[in-house]
Amino acid sequence: MIVACAIDRRFAELAGVVIYSLELNGDVPDAEIYVIGDGLKQSDKDKIQACAKRRLTFFDLDEGTLKHIKGLPTNSNWSRVVYARLFFPNLLPADKGNLLYLDADTMIKGSLRPLQDLEMGSAVIAAAGGPSQLNANIGRPDEAFYFNSGVVLINLREWQSEGLSEKAIALLNSRPFTFPDQDVLNLLSDGRTISLDPKWNAQRRKSSNEDTRIVHFTHAKPNTTYCDHPEQALFLEYRSHTPWTNARLRTKTDRRLNRLMHSIKRKLRGISRVGK
Repeated sequence: MIVACAIDRRFAELAGVVIYSLELNGDVPDAEIYVIGDGLKQSDKDKIQACAKRRLTFFDLDEGTLKHIKGLPTNSNWSRVVYARLFFPNLLPADKGNLLYLDADTMIKGSLRPLQDLEMGSAVIAAAGGPSQLNANIGRPDEAFYFNSGVVLINLREWQSEGLSEKAIALLNSRPFTFPDQDVLNLLSDGRTISLDPKWNAQRRKSSNEDTRIVHFTHAKPNTTYCDHPEQALFLEYRSHTPWTNARLRTKTDRRLNRLMHSIKRKLRGISRVGK
């Protein structure tokens, strides 16, 4: 199995902790770990590597890759690197087994071996989900199975044989989506998804318990002063064993500044296009 996450510099700390938690609790010593980076410095990579017992593979987004996602929507919460989960499966050897994609704001609490050993057959994706009103955004009835894309197990063989990376980019360029990468993944795997128990992607404060294997901090991140998730204490304990042990917690002021910087960059890109 291959395990991968995709980050820019803002999420290096979170990626380091999820990798530390994977090494501590994941029980998959033979899994290969990839970190897909957008603008990571060597110092960022060194810190992330220090969180792992095994050698990590870093994959930098280059111009050849970025041309496929140029112009796709971003905001201050998710950058262009979120689209990596749509094209990265096409770059991996299919004989490595399945690809477990993890958002950087996750934390491993138990063995991932059941996912490593899962036989997916002709299914494209295995993920936790269920009926959702979010289906309305992609033209499906509410009772259709809709999953969160922060933890997805991808069948590399099926993905590659059906050219799903190319189909994903075509879909993204065909019309707007509310949650672009997530909506497209749900459409591409419609009817060919294995439903995983919620313990593999525990997103709500009250859903995390002793059976939880993967915690997903979908709202306030665990490295912030305003996070009230009950698993934040465990996150900080794990973080104390990484190069970020003395990092300050981020504040709401940091969040506002990030949104402001994103807005400025977007306006500057717009001016640049007009100038050309």
